[in-house]
Amino acid sequence: QVEGPATAALLSAAEQADLLVLGSRGLSGFTGFLVGSVALGVVARAARPVVLVRAGEEAADEHLPAADGTASTRTGYRDVVLGLDLGDPCDEVIEFAFEAARLRGARLRVVHAWQQPSPVGLGPGDIGLVDGPRRAEEWHGFLTAVLQVWRDKYADVEVLETVTEGRAQSALVRAATGASLLVVGRRTTARPAGPRTGPVAHAAIRHVGCPVAVIPHA
Repeated sequence: QVEGPATAALLSAAEQADLLVLGSRGLSGFTGFLVGSVALGVVARAARPVVLVRAGEEAADEHLPAADGTASTRTGYRDVVLGLDLGDPCDEVIEFAFEAARLRGARLRVVHAWQQPSPVGLGPGDIGLVDGPRRAEEWHGFLTAVLQVWRDKYADVEVLETVTEGRAQSALVRAATGASLLVVGRRTTARPAGPRTGPVAHAAIRHVGCPVAVIPHA
C-alpha cells in the first residue's frame, strides 16, 4: 500500500515493471468496460504496456468452449486480435501480439481498417483508386509484407490477415468479439493537449468485452 493519488502510484509502479494489469468495473447491460479516471489516466501516460481486464472475467472466458458448449479451461485459447495501423506499423505493438499468441498457442488475427480517400485530400503524388476491391487488395499486400518478418520469427504462430473498409474503431470492436485478447497501440509523442489514449485505444477499452492490451510506442 502506498500513499498519494492512485494514478501517480500506478504509473510509478509501472516504471519498474514489464506489464501493468488493471481491473475495470463492469456495468450491467454492457459488454465492455466502465473505465474510471484512474484507468484512463494510467493508460494515457504509462510507459509500459497496460492490460485492462473487465470485472467478472473468468479464466475460461479466454478459452474456446468445450464440445458440449460449456465453459472450459482445458480447450485451446480464443484468437488474439491485433489492430494494426499500416501507416505506422510499430514493432513493439506487433511483437507484443505475436508473443501473446505464442504463449497461448492461439491464432493471431491481424486487422487493418482503411477508408477511401477524399479527392480533396489527395496530395500531389497520391493516386486515388476509385475501385474499392483494388485498394483493398493493395492494403492486403502491404499487410502481408509488413508481417512477413514476424511470421518468420514466430513460425509456430498461425496468422490470419484481415483488411476491411471502414473506421478502425468499429472494425476492432467487431473483430474482438469472442477473442481472448485485443492488442492496440498508443502513440506517446507529445501533444498540445497532453497525454491521450487516442481514438482507437479509447474505443477499444470502452466497448470491447475481452481483455485489452494498450502498447505505448513513439
